[in-house]
Amino acid sequence: MFDARCLMFDLGGPRRPTACQGTVHTIVKRTAAFTLPKQRGSESVRGFTLTELLVTMGVLVVLVLLFTQLVNSAATTMTLGNKRMDADSQARQLLDRMAIDFDQMLKRSDVSYFVKTTGNTEAGNDQIAFFSGVPGYYSQAGYNSNASLVAYRVNADSTSASYNKLERMGKGFPFNGAYTTAPIPLLFRDGTSNTTIQGAWPAACYPSCNSDPTYKTDPDYETAGPQVFRFEYYYLLSSSPSFGTANQLSAGPWTNTDAFSASVKDVAAIVVAIAVIEPKSRVLLTDSQLTTLAGTLIDFGASAAAGCPSPNWQAPGELQRQWQCVLDNTSLPRPAISSIRLYERYFYVSQ
Repeated sequence: MFDARCLMFDLGGPRRPTACQGTVHTIVKRTAAFTLPKQRGSESVRGFTLTELLVTMGVLVVLVLLFTQLVNSAATTMTLGNKRMDADSQARQLLDRMAIDFDQMLKRSDVSYFVKTTGNTEAGNDQIAFFSGVPGYYSQAGYNSNASLVAYRVNADSTSASYNKLERMGKGFPFNGAYTTAPIPLLFRDGTSNTTIQGAWPAACYPSCNSDPTYKTDPDYETAGPQVFRFEYYYLLSSSPSFGTANQLSAGPWTNTDAFSASVKDVAAIVVAIAVIEPKSRVLLTDSQLTTLAGTLIDFGASAAAGCPSPNWQAPGELQRQWQCVLDNTSLPRPAISSIRLYERYFYVSQ
């Protein structure tokens, strides 16, 4: 047992051997057994250094930037894809409509045509008008439209809601003598201007054939290509033409429309080229800018535009290449220009 006297003796009196000495040693040893463990050094509980935090944050920022760029790239690709799909859809509908009209075009020497010739070069946007065996709009109820006067143009009237948009006329009427009280029927040429398209229906070729502003509008015109701002066509001649060189591409070797009528079978195909701008990108350009841009897209057979290579007009697709060169070099806003799509199709004319 512990003896308090031994403790007092050891603390206060002179140290000498005593019978309590062994007892004290025992207590000291037992007390030492309950000593608290040493605290850990500062190096064992250290945190992240400033350098490590900065490196971690830098890596995180890089990963976020890469992910953001990936998302933006995917969004841009999807937007461009949607724009091209919109342009492709409109061009396909228009060209398919043209295919029907040209396939049913009357190819006779005794009917009138309004087309490009050496005497009617039609600088800029072209116009074409012809008779076709397709239904059209008819002004009187109860009459059947057995044929139509079909015309295509890009509206050049700055006051019109269809300005810089491609329009189609489908004026329906019967053949001669089918109805005695009907409006002007399909006319066969008698050698006078009264039986020509430009003489009887000047609205079909305004302003190329008649600049009278009363003919600038016609109720039978409808917008067929609201995003088409450039329209050009030329010809592939047949193997034995009366005018021009066989099997060659031509802007029109005939001297006038009468010569074309007499030699309509010289045409093996009519080649149509159009420029289409996507609707959301169209708003980035003013009507004036769009008109100027259409004017810089050169005509078939013309000299090369500034900064573009000399054209080889007998090479298929040359007109598209020249137009693309102009688009690549224009100073107009690139987001709008990059959304312009060019199309070309051959419409073979059955003989």
